[in-house]
Amino acid sequence: MIYLDKLYALREKIPQILRKILPKLIRRKINQKFFRYYFLPTELKSLPKSNYPDKESYEYQENLIYKFNLEKKQTSFMTYPNLIELLKKNFDLKNDMKFLDIGGERIDFYLDLNKNFKNMEYYIFNIKSMIEPFRKIKLKFDYKNFHIIDKEEDIFKINFNFINFGSCVQYFDKYEKLLNEITNNSNYIFFSGTHLYDTLEKKFDKHIIVKQVNLLPNENFLYLFNRRNFFQIFYKKNFELVFEEENLTDKVNYDNFKDNFINIKYSDFLFKKK
Repeated sequence: MIYLDKLYALREKIPQILRKILPKLIRRKINQKFFRYYFLPTELKSLPKSNYPDKESYEYQENLIYKFNLEKKQTSFMTYPNLIELLKKNFDLKNDMKFLDIGGERIDFYLDLNKNFKNMEYYIFNIKSMIEPFRKIKLKFDYKNFHIIDKEEDIFKINFNFINFGSCVQYFDKYEKLLNEITNNSNYIFFSGTHLYDTLEKKFDKHIIVKQVNLLPNENFLYLFNRRNFFQIFYKKNFELVFEEENLTDKVNYDNFKDNFINIKYSDFLFKKK
C-alpha cells in the first residue's frame, strides 16, 4: 500500500493545467499503463458531499442531436449498449411506458429510445451540473415527453414501468433509502456498471467506500457493494433477479481487493417485481 501511495502522489505532480487539457482518451491510456489499480480502499463511512463534480456542456448535447439526425442512432457511450434491446424483450413497442433514467447523461439515448417507443414518457434525474444543459435542450427542441426531475423526493411520486441506473448507484451516499423507496413504484429496476463482491468478513457485510484513481485528473469516491446485502433490498420487496452478468465495457482491475473479496465483478443486473 505504501508503494501505491507513492505512485499516486507522483501523479499529483503533473501540472493541473496539463491534466485538464489532455484529451480523455490519452488520459485514460496513461492511467491504464501506469496506474493499473482502479480503486484504493478507504476508512470513510460516508461519501464526500462534493463527490463526482462532472458536467456536460449544452454544446456537447446539441452535437449529439446533430449526429443522431445524421446517423439515426445513438453514437455516445453507454455502460450497457443493449438497453433498448432489453426493453424490447419486456415491453410492447405500442404500449405506454414511463422510463426513469437515473444518472442519465446523453441526449441521444433519449432520442433512440423515443424512436423505438412511440408512447414513452422519459424522465431524467442527475446532479444539478449534469441536468442544466438538458433544460436548454428541452426548451429549444420542444421535447414534449422529456421530463426533468430536480429533487430526489419527486422520484417517489411517479409510478414507473422501468428505472435505469446507468453506473451511478455507487455514487449515492444514501443509496439504501433511495432503493427502499423506488422499489415501491417500479416494475423493473436495472443496474449497469455496478461493483459487486462476496465476502466472509463481517466488516464488509454491506459495502466499502473506495477512492477511484484511474481517471486522471478526477478522483471520485464510491461504494463497492456486498452482493448478498444489496440484492436483499429487492428480495424483501418481492422482486426477483432476472439476470446478473459481467459488464464488458471496461476491464476493471480488482487485484488489490482479492485478499478480502471473492467473486468481485463489474456487473449488469435486472430486477423484476413478481
